[in-house]
Amino acid sequence: MSDKVIRLGGSHSGNAVSIQNLVSYSGKNKDRKFIVISAVPEILQLIRHAVLEAFSANAGDVAERLISIYTKLTDNNPSGSYLSLVDQLTGILRGIGLIGDYSDALKDQVVSFSEKLTAEIFLAQFKKSAVEVEILWPEHLELNVTPDFGNATFTSVNKKKLADLRAEFYLIPGSYGITSEGKIARAGKTAADYTAAFLTRELGLPGLELWGLDFDFLRADQEIVSNPPRIRRLTYSEASELAYFDHYSFHPRTVEPLETEHIPIYVVNTDSGEGEIDTVINTETYVEPQIVKSVACTDDISLLRLNGPGVGLKPGILAKVTSRLNQEGINIKSVITSQISINLILERKTANLALEFIRQLGFSAVQDISVIDDVSLVAVVGHGMQQSYGVSAKIFGAVAQHKINVVLSGSGASDLVSYLVVKSSDKEKSVREIYKAFFNPKK
Repeated sequence: MSDKVIRLGGSHSGNAVSIQNLVSYSGKNKDRKFIVISAVPEILQLIRHAVLEAFSANAGDVAERLISIYTKLTDNNPSGSYLSLVDQLTGILRGIGLIGDYSDALKDQVVSFSEKLTAEIFLAQFKKSAVEVEILWPEHLELNVTPDFGNATFTSVNKKKLADLRAEFYLIPGSYGITSEGKIARAGKTAADYTAAFLTRELGLPGLELWGLDFDFLRADQEIVSNPPRIRRLTYSEASELAYFDHYSFHPRTVEPLETEHIPIYVVNTDSGEGEIDTVINTETYVEPQIVKSVACTDDISLLRLNGPGVGLKPGILAKVTSRLNQEGINIKSVITSQISINLILERKTANLALEFIRQLGFSAVQDISVIDDVSLVAVVGHGMQQSYGVSAKIFGAVAQHKINVVLSGSGASDLVSYLVVKSSDKEKSVREIYKAFFNPKK
């Protein structure tokens, strides 16, 4: 037997059965269990809103709501340590309101309280299950990260401190670490998966266990397709690709620490105390008979389009565009080009800002720069697309047969995904018809 690293999502905080199943399953051996937790969604949302509204938010109201969440989830009055964290948080929020400004570093510090407070809630719930558990703070573990606030990378942990630990159960607030200057930096929204993966590698463990997911790896969004089957096997690349879509809950950087060591990820079913595995994610490329493993989608895109007859002839246009957007902190999801057009797929909230920055560059070879909203991205995911005859024909046949106009498409950049940009009004129909083409071919 060996130690375990288990990622436990904050959404399980109100589910006594799920927690009891975790205790039953993980307690079958006496080795150490490091349970990395993400924030209770309600707490994370409350604190994120409080940060955005720090100049006008009522810190007292935030405190009352945080106390109410603890009481609701544990059926107990808040512990002294929970109340102390609430006081620290509200004090910082008041300070932000007085100063009238805050840095990215301060924002990460504030949002990290979502995991810290969640740790105290889980501590109370595990004790109700008669389990002795301790909280391990990233500060104590010297869990070090780069100073990329909001998108930090884990770099090291004090292995001697890990080796000296003797208790059976530990709770670790996920998603943040400590910079070389002693500041808190977060690895992203709900990045506990990534934190758990890093610790799994540093401890030299044979696998990472995710105790359920808020949204399982299904073959399509279940709000669009009725009862889509679960995906049983995924590669690291397929899982990371799907992580960018809202109907999956998996941090895309989770695979980074594990890939070189070929450490698998197991998504464990929370409805059982037997450790039943729903999905395995590893390096083994498994091509299914129908090739496609999932049809994913998102509305969170806009197209930024640069048109002009000289776009393909004038060198450096794309380089200047991407450099400027990187300089301004605007993420580019994908780029699809032709000789007369450059199309950038961006987050919807950043598109108009990106448009203004690119207009300032003053390209003579570009006749028109515009943003196209009201579009959605559909991704058809599965290894083997380039080696399998007829996959693209089946995708485009499915949408053409049902009179769905494809605004933009891209394939070939990767062996595992083809993108379609469609009007948002056609998104659900596109997903259903492509899904039927691959998974219900006789219907």
